[in-house]
Amino acid sequence: MRLRTLARSGLVALSSAAVLLAGATAQPASADPTLDDAKAKLKAIEQEQSEIGEQWAEVKLKLAQGRTKIDTLSTDVAAQQRKVDVLRKQAQQVAITRFQTRGVDITVQLITSPDPESFLADMSTMGKVDQNMNSLLQDYQAQQANLADLQRAARNQVTTIATEEKRLAALKSQVDEKIRAGQALVEQLTEAERRRLETDGAVSRDEARGALDDAAIDTGSANARALAAVKYAVSKVRTGRYVWGSEGPTTFDCSGLMVASYRSVGISLPHSSRAQFGVGRPISRDQLKPGDLLFFYNPVHHVGMYMGNGLFVHARNPRNGLEITRLTSYPAYQGARRVLG
Repeated sequence: MRLRTLARSGLVALSSAAVLLAGATAQPASADPTLDDAKAKLKAIEQEQSEIGEQWAEVKLKLAQGRTKIDTLSTDVAAQQRKVDVLRKQAQQVAITRFQTRGVDITVQLITSPDPESFLADMSTMGKVDQNMNSLLQDYQAQQANLADLQRAARNQVTTIATEEKRLAALKSQVDEKIRAGQALVEQLTEAERRRLETDGAVSRDEARGALDDAAIDTGSANARALAAVKYAVSKVRTGRYVWGSEGPTTFDCSGLMVASYRSVGISLPHSSRAQFGVGRPISRDQLKPGDLLFFYNPVHHVGMYMGNGLFVHARNPRNGLEITRLTSYPAYQGARRVLG
């Protein structure tokens, strides 16, 4: 009886162990929670820094436009000042002439004049002084008011520039803070996790280098200058670095890489992904050709350049630098614009 009980107990124990073992082996291997958590946090940080960076680019554009306006206003103020000075001299001359001749009999002036013919000519002119004097003064006052308006506009523009420069510095500090936060997060990962993180969505460097020499580029249908812009961008993948606000020749941000690439073929683009979203004409995703600009997130704050066969080249962020990425792997696609062709 005791032997039977022991045997039964042993069988139950073995069965329980087998069930536990089977359950353990049947569970799927879960993804590394540390890496997944880091990816989620990094994604949030990089989107924030990209958005701040886009604001920074827009402020920088506004500053450039403001400084151009200051130059124009300065030229206008100088020209207006010359007009006012001329009118002032004319008014002064008229006033002096009237003062010098007041109370003197015209007959006496004619007799005593060393040049009577000239005097009579002057009298003809002076006869019109009274009717012209009011017109001259009105013109002078109007031009003086225009000068004051231009001077006020110039002062306001200087104040605006000073405010925007402070905002630019504040945005730069925010971007730098986000970059440091991302770097600190990456430093907590193991070497293997970092490698997996860095290759997430990107093609290999070898594949990137060969992309222009194989079927990845539809050279038959793409605009020749657009292809040249693509080649410029891809040529920077190996050695280029990501730096906020930079547009080459060795450092770039996302819109800066587009600026430099199209500048290499004689096309000027604004240094802002949102501003670039208004360049050229919209293109549907199924009609993409090499050289088309691709835009991401809403509101737009990232841009890349299509290469063909589902690949695009871009300055991704300070952590990843410049890379070639599969379009299907990159989030929040918003649309494309064709600059050439």
